[in-house]
Amino acid sequence: MIAATPHLMLVHPQQTLPDQLAGYLEDTYHLVTARTERNAVKILEEGAIHLIIIDAKPGSYPDGYQLCARLKSSPHFAHIPVILLITENNMAARTCSLEAGADAWIETPVARDYLRAQIRNLVANRARLRDYFSQCDVSHDPMACTGEHEKFLSRLNGFISHRLPDIDLNVDVLAQFMNMSRPTLYRKIKCISDLTPNELINVVRLNKAAELLSAADHKIFEIVKMVGFNSRSNFGKAFLKHFGTTPREYQQMTKSV
Repeated sequence: MIAATPHLMLVHPQQTLPDQLAGYLEDTYHLVTARTERNAVKILEEGAIHLIIIDAKPGSYPDGYQLCARLKSSPHFAHIPVILLITENNMAARTCSLEAGADAWIETPVARDYLRAQIRNLVANRARLRDYFSQCDVSHDPMACTGEHEKFLSRLNGFISHRLPDIDLNVDVLAQFMNMSRPTLYRKIKCISDLTPNELINVVRLNKAAELLSAADHKIFEIVKMVGFNSRSNFGKAFLKHFGTTPREYQQMTKSV
């Protein structure tokens, strides 16, 4: 699930447009404004932003297309949907929007209902993606990894799977592997999967445990160590919460299938 009030960021050098947008978006969204690229990046680093709107009309500063391209090529921010505001009836602007990696573009003057519909659809699509990842193990589903953010999560899950027996595996280890700060990694994982890093580690551990239980080649106490839990009791509680059944019951069910 997304936050109760999704946070949008508008990158625009003037105050007039932000005031206009706030007038018909603030009942549904929390809108923050960045005047410069540095300010935009600072806001992104400090809090969760669900969607970005960038002014890409001629003469805008920073250059909207360049900023969009930089954000979409960044492992830290590529997962955040971007809408570009472009000049009306300008084919070149549409082409530049596609090349910059924008998720959508809207011609100015902005049609209010169309803008709200675009924002609603992009935020909802991202929420559905988070729900999908929070319920499955993409490390065993490469077909699910078609976008940059999905590839990011798949790479992360692959690393977790390789280090499962390590009971000390935590967000600091993940951040070092992904070459990110701890807060940045936390926000990105949370935004993509709706899981915290530690929850993601546990999901991968438990999915692997279920796979091993189904194979019936190991005792439960052996599987506890193989997937990195520090005690059989903690493993049993986590497994029951995740799958709705105990490890023993799960093993017996899969044997009878």
